[in-house]
Amino acid sequence: MLFRYFVFVALTVSAAAQPAERVFVSTDLGGDPDDIQSLYRLLHYSDHMGVEGIISSPGPGAENAAEKIRRWIREVRVDELRAKGHNELLSEAAALALVRQGLTEPGAPAEGRSTEGSRFLIDRALAQDPAGLGRPLWVQVWGSMTDVAQALHDAPEIAGRIRIYSIGSSNTVADPAARDWIYAFMRTQAPELWWIENGVLPRRSSDTFRGVYQGGVQDGEWGNQEFVRVNIRGHGPAGDAFPVATSPRDTLKEGDSPAMLYLLSPRIAGVGDLDDPTQPSWGGRFQRPEPENFPNYFIDLEPGDPEKCQQTVSRWRVDFLSHWKARWDWYLE
Repeated sequence: MLFRYFVFVALTVSAAAQPAERVFVSTDLGGDPDDIQSLYRLLHYSDHMGVEGIISSPGPGAENAAEKIRRWIREVRVDELRAKGHNELLSEAAALALVRQGLTEPGAPAEGRSTEGSRFLIDRALAQDPAGLGRPLWVQVWGSMTDVAQALHDAPEIAGRIRIYSIGSSNTVADPAARDWIYAFMRTQAPELWWIENGVLPRRSSDTFRGVYQGGVQDGEWGNQEFVRVNIRGHGPAGDAFPVATSPRDTLKEGDSPAMLYLLSPRIAGVGDLDDPTQPSWGGRFQRPEPENFPNYFIDLEPGDPEKCQQTVSRWRVDFLSHWKARWDWYLE
């Protein structure tokens, strides 16, 4: 473990010289607290992920979802970490300014359904890379694809400027029309759309993302309940406010975090290639189901074999949790 820690430190120092990846998040925060858990990770790693937007998507209490996101941004108390010397993290004020309200009802995109959130996604997708490198905007979908579909409907030209990593399964069930619209859009207008669809239907037939909390090393502090008790609770007000999941009950779940782990893996651990999801990564390993038609569309490695799919994430459990454990300790400095 000591050797692994030094490897992490060396890689992180090297990555610090690289511009943070451009990131835009669509979340249905407001139901199961796992989206809130992933929001904590997003802000804790905002030195490696240049967050450009956070929008709400349909879900429980979607009418005031943007304010719920802002409430939980405040609970993270990221400014406490900045005051302890970690000022490369996104400030609370900057994070709050990036929140926008999205659609409140699921459904396929159409004229008149644009929202503050979908328009903000178009704006950031068309904006220049802050680093001047021409990099794409990574669109992480932690809920239904409703607002992402609307943005592509209203501005199809953004298809070549974004890379989508969506958490499917139950999120797809919540709005199959939006997901199917994007697939049809890819077929008819943008065959080179870059999209990792983690969790193709039928639900639970693959669900690679569930490997972030199922499988892997679950002994001692690495268990889903013990990690919260040992490494999060008691770490200031932010740790005490951290919510536990309702299913599995009272656990660390963060089912949307593989979308971030995919970006963090090569920067922190030297594992993975952002341009090639078929390679091993903290965020999972995927395959091209139709390479001749869609060269940049990726799905779960072995649909129909959920254990094998989830192992592509769970095998790295101690690695990605031990790194986050160190960041939770920043509250105690």
